[in-house]
Amino acid sequence: MKKALLLLYSLFILFPCLAISEQEISIGHEGMTFVEFANDLNKKYQIKVFFDRTWVENIRLKKFYSNENITNILTDIFAGTQLRFIAKDNLIVLTQYQDLKQEFSLQEKVDNSTNEVEYIEEDKDISNLQEQEYKIHEIGTALGKKKVKLFGKVSHFESSQALKGVEIYLPNLTKGVTSDKDGYFELDLSPGFYTLHFKFMGLKSSSRKINLRGDGRINVQLMSENQTLKEVRVLAKDDKVKRTSMGLEHIQAKDIESLPSALGEPDIIKSTTMLPGVESAGEGSIGFNVRGGSADQNLILIDNAPIYYPAHFFGFFSAFNNDMIQDASLYKSSIPVQFGGRISSTYDIHSNNKINDKISGKVGISPVTTKAFLNLPLLKNKLSIMNSFRFTYSDWIVDKIDSKELVDSKANFYDLHGKINYKPNSNNQFELSYYNSKDEFQLHSDTIYNFNNFVSSLNWRHRFSEKLKMNNSGYFTSFSYDMSASEIANNAFKLTHRVNEGGFKSFLNYEKDLYTNIDMGTELKYYNISPGDRKPYSESSVVSKNNLPEENGLESALFVGVKHEFLGSITAEAGIRYSLYGTMGKRDELKYLDGITSRYNILDTVTTSAGLNNIYHGPEYRISLNYALNQSTSIKASYNRTRQYIHLLSNTTSISPTDTWKLTDKYLKPQIGDQISLGFYKNIFNSNFELSAETYFKKVQNAKDYKDGAQLYLNEHTENEVLNAKGKNYGIELFIRKNKGRFNTMVSYTYSRSYLKSKDKTGEFAVSDGDWYRAPYDKPHNIKAFFSIKLSRRFIFSTNLVYHTGRPATYPIAKYTLQGIPIIYYSERNEYRLPNYFRTDISLLVEGNLRKHKAYHTSWTFGLYNLTARNNAYSVYFRSEDSFVVGYKLSVFGNAIPTISYNIEF
Repeated sequence: MKKALLLLYSLFILFPCLAISEQEISIGHEGMTFVEFANDLNKKYQIKVFFDRTWVENIRLKKFYSNENITNILTDIFAGTQLRFIAKDNLIVLTQYQDLKQEFSLQEKVDNSTNEVEYIEEDKDISNLQEQEYKIHEIGTALGKKKVKLFGKVSHFESSQALKGVEIYLPNLTKGVTSDKDGYFELDLSPGFYTLHFKFMGLKSSSRKINLRGDGRINVQLMSENQTLKEVRVLAKDDKVKRTSMGLEHIQAKDIESLPSALGEPDIIKSTTMLPGVESAGEGSIGFNVRGGSADQNLILIDNAPIYYPAHFFGFFSAFNNDMIQDASLYKSSIPVQFGGRISSTYDIHSNNKINDKISGKVGISPVTTKAFLNLPLLKNKLSIMNSFRFTYSDWIVDKIDSKELVDSKANFYDLHGKINYKPNSNNQFELSYYNSKDEFQLHSDTIYNFNNFVSSLNWRHRFSEKLKMNNSGYFTSFSYDMSASEIANNAFKLTHRVNEGGFKSFLNYEKDLYTNIDMGTELKYYNISPGDRKPYSESSVVSKNNLPEENGLESALFVGVKHEFLGSITAEAGIRYSLYGTMGKRDELKYLDGITSRYNILDTVTTSAGLNNIYHGPEYRISLNYALNQSTSIKASYNRTRQYIHLLSNTTSISPTDTWKLTDKYLKPQIGDQISLGFYKNIFNSNFELSAETYFKKVQNAKDYKDGAQLYLNEHTENEVLNAKGKNYGIELFIRKNKGRFNTMVSYTYSRSYLKSKDKTGEFAVSDGDWYRAPYDKPHNIKAFFSIKLSRRFIFSTNLVYHTGRPATYPIAKYTLQGIPIIYYSERNEYRLPNYFRTDISLLVEGNLRKHKAYHTSWTFGLYNLTARNNAYSVYFRSEDSFVVGYKLSVFGNAIPTISYNIEF
């Protein structure tokens, strides 16, 4: 090979192409960069130049060249440098005589950490991009191979972001692939002429004509359908028919900007509740329920780091400024093997990772919040830093909420979210993410609540080759809250709770060929929890100290998964994740009579050893199958087993101020979920409409519930209050979506049931006599609809509708007196329901002047939340009045809430 290249190189030196050397051209100006010169040469004279950017960073043209041949021009430009050039067939290759194979081969991938030869297709000139479709791209050197590799990267023209899931196909061969999450693709082909087609929903399809002679690369950029008009998109705009995974929903951050929201801000967390199978834990609440699971059974990740409190302002604001977010993926089933730790879902959120070549930013102002975002490039195409800051001045809106419990209340928050992106070369990218937030509120009393989040992660993506890639990530996350009351000096106190988690994950992806993909890796997590610490607020307080001992735990996992395509119509994914968990350090544990955890059965106290104790481990299987009936129809099946070793102890249906996180121990067993799913998927009317139906059944071991009258507050031995119950969830999700054109819609109906069952039929832990009873998040009927229409180039109108069955509740049903003592008799657990929930919202997005060349762009968003002013019940409570028990309904929003926001983007 080396000799052949040397011979070919010698021939090029002896016989340079006369067409280039004799052609006289006029080009350049004083101060022009060499990259600009190369792009200009390509546009005006169809002469392509291949080079390493690092070689020419400091080269500038000294003059304008008039009617000179290219050989003389290049010789003059490179005078006094180490650079040389080779010219043939309208191609010019720069060399430094370092490694002949590296420098001469225009197409072969170079596994060098700093050097890579590439074809320039990064000019932001639209006309130049459009010209690429009509040229014949010469790729590779003919070396007699029967099979050669074509590889490359697909990115977005306007933002330069890598595009995941782009379809690259050759119609005549019925062959194709999709780009990975970094935009890369690879095809094995015979040498010859081909037309490659590139298709991605929401962007303009494109094609490239190539003469493939040997191994080589082509980078392609796709542009929006209409650059001067913001697209109306619907959530989860991927193609469910073709992918193997079930229960997977993709969300682009820019897609949710037109969704109406409670206080006028796009919310990457709340937007999930518009998807089938996902329900809000309640209006004015934090978290969401997936397929009948509790809020703590969802793993929410931001740049591979978990976040424990993903909201602000009673759940009305997401923890994240949407301007920082790039995309997110919600896995309801078919959870990839690299994810573990929760049994209902994984919500994988990614912040922006593009490295701009110029400063960009956005400022938004609303009656409730102000936010600012800035993306600052430090090294062109290599290093950038972005930050967003947000704060609220929302006390006035708390006064508008129709609730006596919120009189004289206040609430405010701030958050800082940032990221440093560093890409030293095409094979490596480093991302340092950080997030810090603080919430403070006071509810109709002197008690002040403070919530604090800190999340950080360091991610390193490395590409060994086009086939083998590695992702390493390390993270640390901390959530804490404190509540204090100081008005009454004798009873002044301060209560704190904290959970810390640190971890590391290494993940390898190997694309063996067009049909086989292998994932493998390892993960390690360390937990540290301070369950509760109460102390007097001042010296005059008589409140006693109570500091519960810290909990420590270690979780590890190994995982491997394989995806393979059979016979062109069947694709299967199979994987296994083996997790192991244990508590760490010395800790006092109670010993109970016959192992029955009750305060009446305590026999003794035992101190554990200093090492790893209470070890639990087991496999987690992940299997998915997709059978394509044709290009527009498929059926799928999947099975998932998941394990969860950390639990949220709460007497409420959503995350509340006094909830505490608790690790699995000797008596609180890990939750284990087994889910089977079946689905049917169909694209109709030229893929303008997508239909899907998914049904599922999930069995849960050791689901957490509580005995009647459970006391969780500062309880060191919560096993006396918590049930290790059985759970079963089942349902069906029907979904239709239109995702093209001026009018877009998304409509879903979900029938979902969720039940729990106590292991005990009698005694203090018995619930409903040991029979199945409704889980707190059982809402059988759910209807959601979203409609959006592009009224004109500047106006987008959107509306959504939400209806669901009221959540279960336990009511007092009788009152009697026994020996002069009044006693209230309650119904069976969750026997009744709150009133059904209904809400509709509208919004209007108004773009500013659409001229392309402006220093900044503006937009207004107007909205009405709860348009019909319906008093939806947040909760129902009861009071004894005279001889009767009287019920009252508490509504968070009893009126239509107008919203307005103004944004400036540059």
